[in-house]
Amino acid sequence: MIIRFGMAPRLPGWNFEAFQNYWATSHADAAGAIPGLLAYTQNHSVLVDGKPLLPYPGFDACSELAFESVESMNSGFSSERYLESVRQDEDAFIDKSRFSLALVREQLMTGDLSTASISTIKVITAFRHHPSADGDSLTSVICNEVVDRVAEDEPLAQRVLVTDHQAHAGQPPAVFDAVFMAWFPSLALAQAHLRSANRAQAELALAGLVFGRFDLLAKEIHVAATHG
Repeated sequence: MIIRFGMAPRLPGWNFEAFQNYWATSHADAAGAIPGLLAYTQNHSVLVDGKPLLPYPGFDACSELAFESVESMNSGFSSERYLESVRQDEDAFIDKSRFSLALVREQLMTGDLSTASISTIKVITAFRHHPSADGDSLTSVICNEVVDRVAEDEPLAQRVLVTDHQAHAGQPPAVFDAVFMAWFPSLALAQAHLRSANRAQAELALAGLVFGRFDLLAKEIHVAATHG
């Protein structure tokens, strides 16, 4: 399975709340019908007083679209359904000139999300590896040292996604090399994790391997795939 992890800012004239509402409703209905789409997850930045709780990462839409293969993904995004419906809708509220993506595959998944609820918060951190380091070393540290440290803060689940750079042939270059995710039962627990000694130790383990990152506190919206 390949996951198209895409990010893009909103167009001028849209505030954060209006953007998220439109993305979760009108656009979700359209995008869910892309042919070949297996799963579609929207990651909505947690807002406080109408603004993101964490520093603005440079984008408003952060989506995960899963397909069986790169070929299936390419077919879906070249389909009549996408070109004549979904893409036109994207142009109405997303600044596609500043769109970025990474094609990723799941490397690790631990925990249980069966108890996840509307209060569950997802901590997302994406990394670029340091020019002097290699992607395999970064992946190994995330899957072992980082996951072990974060586990001490008792998340519901953790997930590691790794960029498949070979899949980017004919695509824009990937903007990151790995993504780490952790789900917590509440916003308070997610914030406590970000301030914890375990989080600090996990970040220290990445010293010298990472050169560039973004962090996002998000609420997940799972969109039903409705293609034929």
